[in-house]
Amino acid sequence: MDAETLPLFELDFATVCDVERQACREFFAGKANKTPERYMMIRNYMVEAWHAAQPLYLTKIKARAGLRNCGDVNAIGRIHTFLEHARIINVGAERSSRRSQPAKSTRRRVQSARDSDDEAPDDDDDDEAWNVPRGVAAMTGRRRRVRDEGGNWVYEDEYYGGHVISHDVIERHADDADYSCSDGSDNDDGPARKRRRNHKQNGMRYQVHSEFRLVPCRSFDAEEAPRPFTVEISAAALALMDLHSHLMYTEVIGLLGGAYDAAAGVVRVDVAFPCNSTSTTTECEMDPASEVDARRVFALQGRHVVGWFHSHPTFDAMPSVRDIHNQHAYQALCRRASDSVEPFVGVIVSPPGANTCAYGVSDISVFYVVPDEHGSPDGVPYQLPYAVVSRDEVPADAVDAMAQLVERHAGMEHRVDLARRFRRSEAMTALEKLVISLRSHWDDGVLQQWDDAVSLRLRPLLQRHYCRSGSGSGSHSEPIAAPTAHDSGSGSE
Repeated sequence: MDAETLPLFELDFATVCDVERQACREFFAGKANKTPERYMMIRNYMVEAWHAAQPLYLTKIKARAGLRNCGDVNAIGRIHTFLEHARIINVGAERSSRRSQPAKSTRRRVQSARDSDDEAPDDDDDDEAWNVPRGVAAMTGRRRRVRDEGGNWVYEDEYYGGHVISHDVIERHADDADYSCSDGSDNDDGPARKRRRNHKQNGMRYQVHSEFRLVPCRSFDAEEAPRPFTVEISAAALALMDLHSHLMYTEVIGLLGGAYDAAAGVVRVDVAFPCNSTSTTTECEMDPASEVDARRVFALQGRHVVGWFHSHPTFDAMPSVRDIHNQHAYQALCRRASDSVEPFVGVIVSPPGANTCAYGVSDISVFYVVPDEHGSPDGVPYQLPYAVVSRDEVPADAVDAMAQLVERHAGMEHRVDLARRFRRSEAMTALEKLVISLRSHWDDGVLQQWDDAVSLRLRPLLQRHYCRSGSGSGSHSEPIAAPTAHDSGSGSE
């Protein structure tokens, strides 16, 4: 197995990662007969069966033999296909017998259909392989190419420093939709050659989209690309966004309230309002009723909506293609007629995880969309540095808002288990890492007051509702020192 075919995730028998949720999304859609627990049972059984059978090939029929009364056999087969393409099972195994070859007349008809569409030949004889997302298909060794800033085609993993920054997903479409994907041979001479397949599954068809691809932000330049305004964010707003992003395995979303000072050219973010969402395993949309509530609260406080925030639970704090589209739309709604300024910012919070921050402090970035001179309809994302504004005391209403948020999410299905170890190689729990990250937003002068608020209000609630596999108290009884946002330079000026 070479480096390019290694899995993009480490299988943990006790948990499910985002790649699995995307590939086997039918088990995470709230269906009574297809639950995450059933998926884990089927997956774990297949992995154990493969270890017992290797080096022999574990067929779908053999796998299903021990999974009677576990639901739809086709759904079980799709899990088998996913595990096989993820190189979790049947690694290096050979089938005991080949499939019978189709009749010559059938082969001629298939070849004729391919030639008429000018399609590249395909050596994959398993239709179900097409149900695997591109994020998983990338494990097979095919490397995507993208344009660099000079317009040249380069390999995506080399251009972005080897980071996994693409989490494309499969999205269902109506029966007249087609499957299409780039064959990696794009060039500047014309449109990329496509391979097209129609694969019907349960009355639906699937199409791969790249709207979830992450896009690195550019930097503003004082001469060629000056900043439209500066940004100030209160420590209380940062802490609330950070806490919200830690509570759920899925993405969270919310609005930011504050004001725009036109004379000073400053967008001030005073408060964050966590919103309900129509979150799935692959996307997160703001609930309209929750958005109305946020705007009403801001209006009563004499504030305006000046931004939005959302989390990237397992990916870098870079905007996706969809994020850029949403930000562009928000900015257009907030455009001022007097000077055409669009005082609206986007904030992305990437909580500490196996693929993100190393120390434990969340990566928080602020971005803004600028029109693209090359014609991109939604513009180009630019990173906005921000200054953290901390008062001489921890606002009591900020602590109240955090406590209410913790209790509101306590009964949700995809809430995190803060009692788990942050990483397998570390003894510290996810709860302790959360405490470190929240502590980093406050100035030294209010740290003792903040530590008291955590000990008296937040930690007991978090231990009660989010520590399911243990006490969650960790190995530290005293507050853990951590670099502040001012020391770490993670997005602040």
